[in-house]
Amino acid sequence: MSSKLLLDEKPLLIIPSLAKQVGLNESIVLQQIHYWLQISEHRYEGYKWIYNTYDDWVEQFSWWSKATIRRIITKLENEGILVTGNFNKMKIDKTKWYRIDYERLEGMSSPCAQNEQSSCSDRAVEELNLSTPLPEITTEITTEKEKEEEATHTIAHSPITFFEENGFGTISPYISENIYLWVDDLSEELVIEAMKIAIENGSRNWKYVSAVLKDWANKKLKTVQEVHAAQMAYRDRKSKQQRFNNNSSRKEIVPEWMNNQDKDPPQNESQEVAIDIDSFELEKKKLFDRIKNYKEKKE
Repeated sequence: MSSKLLLDEKPLLIIPSLAKQVGLNESIVLQQIHYWLQISEHRYEGYKWIYNTYDDWVEQFSWWSKATIRRIITKLENEGILVTGNFNKMKIDKTKWYRIDYERLEGMSSPCAQNEQSSCSDRAVEELNLSTPLPEITTEITTEKEKEEEATHTIAHSPITFFEENGFGTISPYISENIYLWVDDLSEELVIEAMKIAIENGSRNWKYVSAVLKDWANKKLKTVQEVHAAQMAYRDRKSKQQRFNNNSSRKEIVPEWMNNQDKDPPQNESQEVAIDIDSFELEKKKLFDRIKNYKEKKE
């Protein structure tokens, strides 16, 4: 009796030691990239490279979501095992190119390399502790445990986790994809920093976060330190502008008539004054004539 789920298809083969060293999912991706590198004809910087979009990877690893594949590749990049580049002819093409750092991978698999003596010693202590009681003096944390704690720390502070744990709501596949795109363009730290600013301003939504990230990208800000410096410079400019506006509002207001007192009166005003004087003289003459006539009649 047989089953369609057992070896009727070409299986993915990985060795257990690789899975133990880098993780099961990561070892599957590495093995697949290694396969394509063997037949690749793309050579840059002295190495063979392959290129794939995340949609292409989904076709090869159909049991994983795009977000899962992105997390696996990002982890391998952070560990220095997987090297990425961009050798596309068009600058707007963001398709990633990949190669494996075989020297680093080999170094991870060498148990007693000179640069990993402390790691080997720690492993020996750990193996010894499996069959003997723990000593009263606490031993150092092993390199393996440090890696696990570092991975846990990274997961706890990933943008996806931060989004879900800080009141932004349930994350949709669309938002998840956008978050990873911004992580590729900027960094995880900047994406989380943008979310923190959204929280501080009472706007816990992806639209606000995306607007902040676009502004930083346009200003070519690449680190949290650069963002903080830009924010400080903005506050300084705003403070100086406020002081300037306050000084301008305190300027003494001079009545308009004081500015015009040394000026000659308008021509039409002079004409009106001249007309008034002539009228007064005419009325004065009439009055004297009437008084004169009155006196002559009385006599």
